[in-house]
Amino acid sequence: MRRRAFLIGAGGAGLSLALPAWAAEGSLGTIAFIQRDGLWVRSLPDGKPVRLVAAATLESPRFSPSGKWIAYLQGDVVHVVSRDGARRMRLASATRSTVAPGAQWFSTRDELLVDRPAGLRVFTPANGWSKAFRSVQHATLPVVFSPQGNQIVYGRTGRLCRLSLDRAESVPTVLVSKDSGLFPCLWSGDGKQVLFWEDPDFSASLMADGLELFSVTADGGPPRSLGVSTLVHADMLSLSPDRSRLAITAGGGREEWEQKRIAVIDLNTAAVSHLTDDHTAAVCPSWSPRGDRIAFAAAPSPAAAAAVGGGEPARRLLEKRRIWITGVSGTTAPKQLTRDPLYRDEEPMWSADGSHVLFARIDRNDNQTLWLMDAESPRPFQVAGPLRPADEAWFGYYGYIDWRAKVDWLPLDA
Repeated sequence: MRRRAFLIGAGGAGLSLALPAWAAEGSLGTIAFIQRDGLWVRSLPDGKPVRLVAAATLESPRFSPSGKWIAYLQGDVVHVVSRDGARRMRLASATRSTVAPGAQWFSTRDELLVDRPAGLRVFTPANGWSKAFRSVQHATLPVVFSPQGNQIVYGRTGRLCRLSLDRAESVPTVLVSKDSGLFPCLWSGDGKQVLFWEDPDFSASLMADGLELFSVTADGGPPRSLGVSTLVHADMLSLSPDRSRLAITAGGGREEWEQKRIAVIDLNTAAVSHLTDDHTAAVCPSWSPRGDRIAFAAAPSPAAAAAVGGGEPARRLLEKRRIWITGVSGTTAPKQLTRDPLYRDEEPMWSADGSHVLFARIDRNDNQTLWLMDAESPRPFQVAGPLRPADEAWFGYYGYIDWRAKVDWLPLDA
């Protein structure tokens, strides 16, 4: 991604950029991020960067629900490290896919699911992370948790299954059985329905172009189509705080620079409303904690007659990507937050109080960095980076950069 001489070096500890006056007020949580030389953490807005793990080829940092632990991958091996860096454990090698990075935290407690060839293994700090204390045979990641966190829905070949976590001897209930690949997306806030993607041909190429979303009742039954397709990435959708609506990046095709719109699905009625027009390629919706706004990244879409398959035309389109905010009613025009022509901006994330937005930038030398700004009076300043670059720094995968493989944010200090 893009490097400039004034950016902090790979070590990170030398950050000395001037902070705006508001930045010294209060805590905005902690970020974990991957640089060339390891895993770092930093309290926002003005904490000192601290390296927890000194190693190359790390990715996918994830805070546990309590914030006491961070899981990450080194190659295909899952590790956990305590937030103070004092304890670091190697758990197991993981099966990875384009849908899930190989490990996933429980939604309500510090236990970790690790994807293995025979099924999921559950690790816990209660035994010092020494070994898995439970397994879920034939299950794969990702899973979605019930609102109470005591049940999961997971996929296995041709089936979508529901399982209680309260008893080790629980038997799964099959919600959907089809000759298709089935990938759980979310469990609604009222607990009544589960959304999932369907890959009818078990095709990685078809999945790369986006999959259709379906809904099924949490007790099972015939699924219904929601009439929209999305790219199968976690940051292409965002659940509202009350879990009743889902913001999505709607549109088929793997090229992120075209035919992508921000839409909202009402999970009670299945109604779909679009918040951006078809002249803009908009991605990565992020719902504000108060539920009244959605942040997203967007750039002009190519003209309908233009065929942009990659190369410099695609790069020029992506370089125009900026951070925007819109209301969820669709009655007001989106507001542009970032404007610097030296950067491509994407992956917005909200602070817990909805006052600030963290986002990623790529400069013209392909440096990847993280920036923070006030959502009302945006004056962005850099808080991390350069991050560990991808092999295709600006292109990623048809314009998609997996920022979640580089950063996680614990919005409130636990």
